[in-house]
Amino acid sequence: MPRGRRSRRTTARSNPIAGRNRRNRETLPTVSIKSVDLLWNQNQEKHETDSFESPNHLVLRRGFTFDFIIEISNHEGLNPDLVKLELRRGYRARISRGTLFQAICGGKSRRHYQWKMEVVSSTNGEVRYRVHTPPDVPVGSYRCHVRVPLGKNKSKGERVWEDKKEIVFLFNPWNKDDSVYLPNERERNEYINNETGLIWAGTHDSTFTWPWNFAQFEVISLETVLYMLDSWRLGSDARRSPIHVTRCLANMVNNNDGDSGALIGLWSSNDDDYADGTSPTSWSGSEAILTQYMSDKKPVRYAQCWVFGGTLTTVLRTIGIPSRPVTNFESAHDADFNRAIDYYFDRNDKMIEDKSNDSIWNYHVWVEAWMTRPDLDGDYGGWQAVDATPQELSPHSRTMVVGPASIQAIKDGKDLKYDNEFVIAEVNADIKYHVEKSDGSFAVVSRHETKVGKHISTKAVGRNSREDVTSHYKYPEGSASERAALMGGSGQEEEEKRAVSFSAKLTSGRRIGEDLTFGVTAKIDSPISGNINVTAVFETTTYTGVVGKEIKKSKSILRPNNNATVDVTFVLKATEYRKHLGEQPLISVTILGYVEEPEQAWVHKIPVNLELPELTINIDGKGDDVKLKSGRTVSVKVTLKNPLKNESLTNVTLHIEGTGLIGARTLKSANVPSNGSITNSFSITPRSYCRVSERNYLTLIVTGRCNQLKGLMGTGSVEVVP
Repeated sequence: MPRGRRSRRTTARSNPIAGRNRRNRETLPTVSIKSVDLLWNQNQEKHETDSFESPNHLVLRRGFTFDFIIEISNHEGLNPDLVKLELRRGYRARISRGTLFQAICGGKSRRHYQWKMEVVSSTNGEVRYRVHTPPDVPVGSYRCHVRVPLGKNKSKGERVWEDKKEIVFLFNPWNKDDSVYLPNERERNEYINNETGLIWAGTHDSTFTWPWNFAQFEVISLETVLYMLDSWRLGSDARRSPIHVTRCLANMVNNNDGDSGALIGLWSSNDDDYADGTSPTSWSGSEAILTQYMSDKKPVRYAQCWVFGGTLTTVLRTIGIPSRPVTNFESAHDADFNRAIDYYFDRNDKMIEDKSNDSIWNYHVWVEAWMTRPDLDGDYGGWQAVDATPQELSPHSRTMVVGPASIQAIKDGKDLKYDNEFVIAEVNADIKYHVEKSDGSFAVVSRHETKVGKHISTKAVGRNSREDVTSHYKYPEGSASERAALMGGSGQEEEEKRAVSFSAKLTSGRRIGEDLTFGVTAKIDSPISGNINVTAVFETTTYTGVVGKEIKKSKSILRPNNNATVDVTFVLKATEYRKHLGEQPLISVTILGYVEEPEQAWVHKIPVNLELPELTINIDGKGDDVKLKSGRTVSVKVTLKNPLKNESLTNVTLHIEGTGLIGARTLKSANVPSNGSITNSFSITPRSYCRVSERNYLTLIVTGRCNQLKGLMGTGSVEVVP
């Protein structure tokens, strides 16, 4: 049985409201309201909201009809066409403010879309009504009143029934007249109903996924969204539009503006910096975050981009806006909005920090939300980029938020609202390396036009696999359309001819605990008369490109013959980098090449995301993808293998959660010896209630951490069968 299926028949309050003429009181008929039934089960199933289980909210989607039944005593004196339904939002609800709506049989609204009510049936004092709601109802919660006249006309007063619970209206992707209408049923199931998902991370050539429990139908998710809308004091006209609601919720997901938002962002390679909160790598879903946030209305510590993205996806799906997290690899952070990422180096191979304000993130997660864009001239509806991760102040509001930014406008290079310019650079900026010359000036020694915006990824519909959406954001790399969109039609700078061509790559080693080997090739294209100096600088880094500690610096002097190709190899041993790694196992390798005569420099950065061991999940002895009967309790085993040589894993902690399978819990594990493994067991009991895709899938998410390794994870999939 779907969650949320329950009856709500409530008896009337005993307070009649008399007519304006007090002298009529003695002649009032004895008509009274015995009960009003809002038909929660039928209405929520019809409105695709029966997965919500909030006991205090009847959850409906705007633009659909809903029924209710009134049971009346002495109904012979009633004119059923005079019964009125009122919905009120706030304490001073007014029709003029868009906070009071009335549905009357045969009544008309002043707006294009109308509230209407009709009698469906009337038998022995039980009257069934059907209410037609407009597709542009302001989303949010409303108090419900039913007004019943005491006689055949309104002059003799009325009785009022008031529900102690509230009706919540959401956006409606099922209604073609709603601004979030999504015609494809499989996509609606994925982007509204799916309670779990995958968020891609890593580097463009070595990806992994963060499993995420969205939990958008949980009571806490609905309560959080309603609180956020009210806290932002979003007016009625703004609540009609997914544009303004999306921007509001993105603002409220982060607290870096000091607006009592849900999450505080922190990017540090020092584990101790997270001691007064929860490390971003420890989160595996939105429910725990929102529960903590709503307990005291104080922001939760700490988040990074995938946590912001997962949480924003939750609140958008809760309010009815189709949404999905999207990952951009090699994502540019253009601080000066010139559509270029500029790095400056001095003659000692050191990056000049105060001139190098831009950065390249290994990956960055934002959210796409589906809606029309009537505020823009052109065909710019569909997917919109929305980002709650605090980076730069939006020029449209001076708050830390991006979007909704039309993806089609981004592809065309158009700087439209909201914040398109920033996203254009994120997916398509050029990278420029500036190196100081002997005379103190700077020259652009390397320019990369195809490095930014790689493998833009989201979860495929109905499958736990990657869908590449890069072509949605930009034209093919190097094409005239792509260059014109980025440069605004201004053309392309000419490249200076160089005597030596350099290339560099990681040649061996990828897993944590392995030695890393890097190969550099210098190809002499025209005569040179001096040596070639090649330097490799190994540093810890965050995935946002912020450099931490220097691990090692190696230099090699090459004396090549003209028209030759020379190679050099650099090795970083595991024993050299292990003690320097922080919250995430990331290393930045900067390769600098310098030709003495003619003077020439070259710079190249290689991000390395060391692969962590996966938590292996075995459900009911059958693996990590099984079929189970609803209500049947089975055992789950989680195995962790230690990849480190001569080092044990200590203080191992596992966090487990899975909507419909098990409540969130934490397990302490024994230490894992070097090159050894350990298995932990617990039980799950699946229950069938959700509509996530063509099949009824539930996802088990396990994350882990220890003193030596953070960000361990594993997932298991359960198909619930009768």
